[in-house]
Amino acid sequence: MTLAVCAGGLLAAQLAYWLPLKRRPDFARRAALNAVAMLPFAQLMVWGNSGHGSTWLLLVIYGITFAYAAVSTHLCTKMDWPASAYCGIWIVLTSESLYELWRVVLWLAEALGMQHTALDSTPLLLGQLAFTVAGCVIVRYTMARAMPEDGGYRIGPRQLGSAGLLGAIFVFQFFALQTSLRIGLRPSAVVTPSLLTQLYCLTLLYLQTELFKKSAMQKEMETLNLLYDRQRKQYQIARRNVQIINRKCHELKVQIADLRRLQPDEATVRSLDEAEQAARMYDANAATGNEVLDVVLTEKSLLCESQRIRLNCVADGICLAYVEPGDLYALFSNLLDQAVDAAVQQQETDHRMIDLLVCKRQGFAVINVIGPVLPAQSEHGRRHNYELKVARRVVQKYNGTMSTELRGALFAVKIVLPPPKTE
Repeated sequence: MTLAVCAGGLLAAQLAYWLPLKRRPDFARRAALNAVAMLPFAQLMVWGNSGHGSTWLLLVIYGITFAYAAVSTHLCTKMDWPASAYCGIWIVLTSESLYELWRVVLWLAEALGMQHTALDSTPLLLGQLAFTVAGCVIVRYTMARAMPEDGGYRIGPRQLGSAGLLGAIFVFQFFALQTSLRIGLRPSAVVTPSLLTQLYCLTLLYLQTELFKKSAMQKEMETLNLLYDRQRKQYQIARRNVQIINRKCHELKVQIADLRRLQPDEATVRSLDEAEQAARMYDANAATGNEVLDVVLTEKSLLCESQRIRLNCVADGICLAYVEPGDLYALFSNLLDQAVDAAVQQQETDHRMIDLLVCKRQGFAVINVIGPVLPAQSEHGRRHNYELKVARRVVQKYNGTMSTELRGALFAVKIVLPPPKTE
């Protein structure tokens, strides 16, 4: 029964931290195998905590337990090894903390006059298991849900090393508490300082997680601001480039027309036809009623043409007239860039296609962009996250909503912008 309670506590702690994370496809089967494999580790912990082994042997047992928690986390969730090791530290510390809290509850009950009962009796073991499961449920919906970011942990060497040190201090305090109780010291003499030290370690570990997460968010925000400002400034450059291309194409068409009047031979005519077709392609200036949207669509149309991607566009740019030029350029530039990157990765020509719709519905401006799904192993994944976050920032600036959706092999982005308040 003691073995079942120990294994159940570890499993409950594992599930508390695993469920908020991105899990592997066959998670249920892996978790079941993990529950079976956990029994010898639980037996080892029960034997070590019963006082049969030396302190060094107990350290080895807990080191093996930490390693097992990290490996099982890596096998059941989509996290790298540093993040799995970090999560493993939280799993072991949570299970041990709940065990100690259960002991505190028993001590308080005895102090209030409850009859002393052996810790290995069936009623107390069942109570301990229920207490541990309840504690893990609370952890699951509070701390374990708040700590991950996008279904995982981003753990660097400094954070992992600091977590390992705090975990070691916690375990040493646990050893000291267990040893003191076995040699007959009164609980009040050892429990308070040990528990306060362990609580201090857990608090530092949680604060460390939040501080590192805040630092990562700040760096990401700085990157987004830099990308956003750069794209706002890029509009004027793109506008001048499109104007230069249009002017040069017009001059080329005039020169071709002059050469045709000279009645050239058949070979020259074919060359002039090819030149005129190329000039017509680069002179494909979008006409949406919005100069900014015309510039970005013309620019991206040339990019799609060079990559042999078909861009199907139906756009009423008038409904976006109230959006600032820099914001409008950044919005469409990011949306189309991530769609183009995904289309380039497609092997079949029929899949290299992007659909863009801009229209007005019931007074709201609606933007739909549909393109292929980016392959899972693509190196553009992180850049796409930045691009979508920049687009989302622009949408939020105008009190709009933005949603993304997977439709089989297609990735859709839908944006709804309300009319300006002055209307």
